Amino acid sequence: MNDRRWGAAMGAALWLAAAPLCLAQSANAPALLSRGLSAESLPFQAGDMFYPYIGVLSGYEEGLPTRDLQRLGGPFQEIEGGLKARRAGRRAELRLDYQFDLRHYTPSSRLDRSQHGVNLDTRFRLSPRLMLMLRDVGASSSFGDFSGPADHPGAGFVAAAGPEAFHARTIANTALADLVFSPTADTSFSFGGDGFVIQRQFNALIDAVGWRARAELARRYCRHKTVSLSYSFTHFDHSRNLGGADYTVYAVGHSWRRSKSSELDLLAGAGILRSAGTGFLQLDPEVARLLGASGSTEVQSLHTWAPHLAAAWLQSIGRAELRLELSHLVSDGGGLSGLARQSQGTLTLRAAHSRAWRPEAMLSLQSYHSLDTLLYRNTTVLGGGGIARRWGPRAEAVLRYQFAFYNYPRGLLRDFHRHQVSAGVVYYFRDWPSR
Repeated sequence: MNDRRWGAAMGAALWLAAAPLCLAQSANAPALLSRGLSAESLPFQAGDMFYPYIGVLSGYEEGLPTRDLQRLGGPFQEIEGGLKARRAGRRAELRLDYQFDLRHYTPSSRLDRSQHGVNLDTRFRLSPRLMLMLRDVGASSSFGDFSGPADHPGAGFVAAAGPEAFHARTIANTALADLVFSPTADTSFSFGGDGFVIQRQFNALIDAVGWRARAELARRYCRHKTVSLSYSFTHFDHSRNLGGADYTVYAVGHSWRRSKSSELDLLAGAGILRSAGTGFLQLDPEVARLLGASGSTEVQSLHTWAPHLAAAWLQSIGRAELRLELSHLVSDGGGLSGLARQSQGTLTLRAAHSRAWRPEAMLSLQSYHSLDTLLYRNTTVLGGGGIARRWGPRAEAVLRYQFAFYNYPRGLLRDFHRHQVSAGVVYYFRDWPSR
């Protein structure tokens, strides 16, 4: 599909076009205050990191959905691994987070799956006033999953697999480029662009490519509080006859670092959505006989506005971190629709790797409401937890439980659910840092 090639080329062009602008920013700029909603939140860090790891697990899963919507499952064997790396210099920093997961189901090899996710983040600082950030977030998954490299690009767009319904591969990639200018220590201007592509192997699902341009002005009005104004314009192109869509967002944000261990980030605004597609209009038999045609192509358009809301609360509890994220915005429809109004809430708890016992938990509630096809609504609940016991500085035993619940108003996916439990050993090839 030509649109797919264009989307991939657009993502690469964003990287190349921004390279000559490579300067940087003051470490005290307000764009670096937020750790919640803003990708500019991560300051330069001293020291390098290189930590590959691999794990072997066995488990049991019940209710795995397939294309024919049979509720299959059974015992499985799994290999997981990844690499977390950071290379820091005086004027540049590179961060890499790669994860993979390979799973074999004993009852049926057609259920076997593989998941891959990568988050690449490069930052250049060649002057006290300017910073350039180049990022790439990609994933290839058999179906939606609970884990993957984390990314919170704020004003950016990260392509996702959408509602988990089919055992079919989805390939998604987003390339992001940001230039941040800080005329003073309390003020910053950021300009950015994204290019994204979402390709689904199941032909019945909808693919998408697109791009986004955005800008933000941030002002720190006291030591730990920042206010911001942002603008973004996103263009979507969908496969089949759903056509394209433009989404414009105006928003205001506020960030408050309440203490060294707590931060609250808020973003509120309005989005204007314009879309146009085509459909087939069936004519009345008498009219069709007069015109000599059974139907005609009909242009379908949508012009509406939608609230654009996001919030993040981060709280450190000893050596653990509690994070709550809420959002209500327009996004890709996950393959079942071109565009959808998405509401999501996620609560996560994670402890540092250095603890002898390391608990973790996650609960996510997500709802989709299709905007262009008016075809479906659905609610998905994902959750799980686990406990890890360290065996020396490089190994740990893990026990995990995960569940998923889907509720579509009608059809075979009404009250559909999955459960899985697994246990195994994870080995780190280097001693994990104390923090």
